[in-house]
Amino acid sequence: MADTDLNASTLTVTITEALAVGHDNGTSDSLDFAQTYTHTFGSIINTSKRIIKLANTNLTEIATFGSDTSNGAFVRADVKYIRVTNLDGTTALQVGLDDEDSDAGYTSVAANSSIMYTGTTVEGDNGGSTLDAATALKVKGIADHQLEVFIASV
Repeated sequence: MADTDLNASTLTVTITEALAVGHDNGTSDSLDFAQTYTHTFGSIINTSKRIIKLANTNLTEIATFGSDTSNGAFVRADVKYIRVTNLDGTTALQVGLDDEDSDAGYTSVAANSSIMYTGTTVEGDNGGSTLDAATALKVKGIADHQLEVFIASV
């Protein structure tokens, strides 16, 4: 039988910002504001990439997190990278993490843009508490809204 073992690898995420602002004084010199950020996540062995079309405007659970993989959940402590991309060209998408204690951290993701999480913790306030044990990744958009979700874990 052929060897089918997978080997962990490093996920590299590169974000490039390109902006050159020109002068009105007739010179060809531009002010360069370009920046490249590279993030690496080691020992990645499990990935999931899906395109989802929302059925309606309800808050929709698109991934779950727990202490084990029962019922298809991702192991919360093993998740290193999450990206949700709004594939709609005109409408914002609400994206967030929440937990069983009614703590939540949501943001609006503009049309044709993405949000990235580097785990399942959202630092900050929600009534005085920190979301440190997310149980679900949820989205809310319009009917037929399309999005892509990518999750990488060790």
